[in-house]
Amino acid sequence: MTSPFHRPPSVPFELGRTRRVTWRLHPALSDVLTTLDGTSFGKACTDRAAEISTAGVFADPVDQSGALTAHRWVLERADGEGLPLTAAGYLKPADVKALAALMPVMSDWIFPVSREVDAHPVLDFREHLKLVGLLRKYKGTLRLTKAGRAVLVDTPELWRYLANALIPPEHGFAADASGVILLDAATAEGEIDIDAIARTVTALGWSHRDGSPVSRSEIHGVWNGLWNVIGNIGERADGHRSERKVSAAARMLIHNALFEEVGATGQARAPR
Repeated sequence: MTSPFHRPPSVPFELGRTRRVTWRLHPALSDVLTTLDGTSFGKACTDRAAEISTAGVFADPVDQSGALTAHRWVLERADGEGLPLTAAGYLKPADVKALAALMPVMSDWIFPVSREVDAHPVLDFREHLKLVGLLRKYKGTLRLTKAGRAVLVDTPELWRYLANALIPPEHGFAADASGVILLDAATAEGEIDIDAIARTVTALGWSHRDGSPVSRSEIHGVWNGLWNVIGNIGERADGHRSERKVSAAARMLIHNALFEEVGATGQARAPR
């Protein structure tokens, strides 16, 4: 049968093709969506999750090496003899300045940067790398752990490691709160809605022992820890220095934390 339609030869063949993608959801995200199913909170989270998963398909590949400049600097300096610390356990002034210059969250820092105690984002950042198992203290220095050495020369593995570490592996308040926060952070045009997140986490069943709902301060506590990572990935988003806007690269890291693409064979694929 002759079709009445035709496509000009100048149109690339790939333009007419579709792509089917299967995602494996992070257990924390799956728990959030299942628990809130049928509620207004659940619809909001589902809509955000759909937006993130779709963006992951159409987004341009991330320059992971460039986006992780600050992370790689710390790991490279911690290799070998390690990154020296002062007697009080802080980075030395020259290293504080060098690291701060590479951290997006420090791009418009108006306070002194000579000492780590005066530049808490620097301290929080390298302490987080220790917390997630990439660094360890040894004889007055910061050294690489086995995991840190494994990702030192493999940027995609470092990216995957950081994505996997965004949400705590144990089920609990921190995991649920992290999942909801990341949904908001990756889809918000500006800063996250702390109040809405607190209400959503309360709807998941979390509360204080006296029955009072989750407050802003509890959400801020989790958000601060997450910001140590995603706030230092990619170029600093436009805005006032006190604003926490997520960069395009950080949005992709969140996508990789929440969703894992599964191929036709059922094997997970590496993040973009």
